[in-house]
Amino acid sequence: MPARTFVGSKVRRLRREHGLTQVEMAGRLGISPSYLNLIEHNQRGLTRPLLLKLGEILKVDLHALSDDAEARLMADLIEIFGEPMFAGKTLGRDELSELVGAAPGIARAILALYRAYRRAREDALGLSERLTENPFLEASSHRLLTLLTSIRSFSEILRDNADLAPERRQQFIATVAEESEKLTDLVNELFEFFGGDGRSPLRATDSPADEVVDFLHARNNHFPTLEAAATEARRHLARARALGGLYEALVGRLRRAHGIEVRTAPPGAADGPTDSFDAAANRLELAEFLPPASRVFAVARRFGLMSCAALIEERLAEADLSGPDARSMTRRVLGNYFAGALIMPYEEFLGAAQDLDHDIERLQQRFGVSFEQACHRLTTLQRPGAEGVPFHFLRVDAAGNITKRYSRSGLRIPHFGGTCPRWNIHSAFMTPGRVDTQIAALPDGATYIFVARADSKPGPGFGAPRTHYAVSVGCDISFADRLVYAHGRDMRAPGAAMPVGLHCRQCERQACRQRAFPALVH
Repeated sequence: MPARTFVGSKVRRLRREHGLTQVEMAGRLGISPSYLNLIEHNQRGLTRPLLLKLGEILKVDLHALSDDAEARLMADLIEIFGEPMFAGKTLGRDELSELVGAAPGIARAILALYRAYRRAREDALGLSERLTENPFLEASSHRLLTLLTSIRSFSEILRDNADLAPERRQQFIATVAEESEKLTDLVNELFEFFGGDGRSPLRATDSPADEVVDFLHARNNHFPTLEAAATEARRHLARARALGGLYEALVGRLRRAHGIEVRTAPPGAADGPTDSFDAAANRLELAEFLPPASRVFAVARRFGLMSCAALIEERLAEADLSGPDARSMTRRVLGNYFAGALIMPYEEFLGAAQDLDHDIERLQQRFGVSFEQACHRLTTLQRPGAEGVPFHFLRVDAAGNITKRYSRSGLRIPHFGGTCPRWNIHSAFMTPGRVDTQIAALPDGATYIFVARADSKPGPGFGAPRTHYAVSVGCDISFADRLVYAHGRDMRAPGAAMPVGLHCRQCERQACRQRAFPALVH
């Protein structure tokens, strides 16, 4: 049965932009006007042949007619209007679908506005905690009250005692002046504590992490120019790689081509960065406790950032990034992408993933990478004509904070707040180092297979804190037969699927015993 997609509002908007009536468009498509009307109102789906014809008539590519971007935008709006502040005013799915299809710019503006509100709210809450707990403010409050009381007392004496001797009056005036100077100094200290004179321009934007996620989604997390650059780099490194290993080859290449020395040194602090680049000394320092996979990856990333600097800056120039933090984070992500493409060549990795039925641990062993690096690479296999399984990727820390996210599978990973506690990425912390699989059924009928594993990264020595985290990849259940994790499992057996949600605010499962917040959708 041909795949169908529902993008009626987008078709209607594009038709009108081209000045075509329904009758004219239907005639070009070879269908009846009434059928086109049903398509535009999402009562009928678009088959692949109709999509191809529409692309030709409207002069847009199939990606522009895809419902993936609109579905993500729709999911974000549903999440926003499920927040407590909109209680009693929740918009229906049909209304939101109409808004996204007819006015996607307005929908994106609503999303940007809400993200800015959330960021400002989090900043305000953080500042509130800082104000209530900071010893400087507690001491300053006491000094402020003391100075104000002193100035007021001496001022009242001067006002109410007209017969004061000139010498005494002068003493009181001098005291008021001295206390006023102290008050001025204290106020200046408080201004500095709160970040200056308040004249710095403020811009309400997405967080840098949100901007990076949007950047990746807009490009399907696939960068052909970086793939080509990695292929060319492997060609130059091939002989040296055979002689001394990829790590040594990269280290030598960095030194000869860019004058960068790679040193192994303990970090300056227990929780400091495990790899850092000193631009002044042209030196890359790697923490001595880094495992081999992380060492190779760090050197490959630095090699990519140096050898592909122009390509990376071109990609950054194409992106609408708000500031230096977002650009720095995106630059590092592109460096990571190059490193993954260099260590795990596209065709070789895709072939291995298919041959091994996406057994991630065996992919780790074959390419000498970490579990997380292999999971990342799986999400980048989106070359047209040679696509891999559309996976989502998620990483959380031990506190449940989402530290990385990307979804190509259709799963809507919440932007605002945590995820459902029933997702196996959370229970994976109970069995660190062991792969856990889960068939997850969402309230809307979508079913996914989740693969999760919890790991930890060592500290610099005995007693130093370790970094604990869990990663998960997953895909729609229709791809499960391509995964080793589904072999021998009856996907339709009673109890095979775990009923899950996205997060409590959106979840309709009222009887869930793990509910943390009341549902706003019934």
